[in-house]
Amino acid sequence: MPEGPQMVFLKDQLSHFVGETVVEAKGREKGIPYELVEGQALVDIKTFGKELLFCFPQFTIRIHLVLFGKYAIDSTLNRALQLGLAFENGEVNFYACNCRFIEEPLDNMYDWSIDVLHKSFEAKRAVEKMVSKPTQLICEALLDQNIVAGVGNKIKNEVLFRRQIHPESLVGEIPVDKLEALIEECVTLSSEYLEWKREGTDNDHWKVYKKKECPRDHVPLLKEKIGKSARSCYFCDKCQQLYLPDNL
Repeated sequence: MPEGPQMVFLKDQLSHFVGETVVEAKGREKGIPYELVEGQALVDIKTFGKELLFCFPQFTIRIHLVLFGKYAIDSTLNRALQLGLAFENGEVNFYACNCRFIEEPLDNMYDWSIDVLHKSFEAKRAVEKMVSKPTQLICEALLDQNIVAGVGNKIKNEVLFRRQIHPESLVGEIPVDKLEALIEECVTLSSEYLEWKREGTDNDHWKVYKKKECPRDHVPLLKEKIGKSARSCYFCDKCQQLYLPDNL
């Protein structure tokens, strides 16, 4: 599943379509009024967490690539087209994704202060939201898009390693100052990840994600599917502290 930095990078790749008029809209997405979209000028492209937002004068088309979504710019893929938008200067096609037609103002729908890559992000608020769920595993709290929109599995694993916190730690047992540092690390790593994407070097920087050995202790890393979401966690049992109640 793409993470926030990947969506901002995609927005960069599509920026040349801003100001252009849609000459053809097509696909199998039933909720899109294709005839209404055609002839409309794209005024902006925004992102929110893992979502891409095509902004037109009277409506927005939201794209979420979910787990297996793909896209092609100025080309097509050999699979069922979910949504395709053609402009005079090129086209973009989306596959295996969720699309939504939005007529409501985006500021009424989105809380930009929880997007880790948005200028309005409020770290203090994110910590408060985490603390309000003391029995939640920290590895699941970091993937909660209502707390830190844009953080995905790669960022989750890497920030927990950087801050030396075990993924099975309970939020309520982690000192608040360490939660604050963890949230700040989410912002830092998300910004770094975006720059790595732009450089084409993102796969060169991961310390634990899909790795075999801890770069600190040089012992084998563990890989486990943890929590209700059963997302893969890569971690070091030696240097990442497990925060649990004393009676466990």
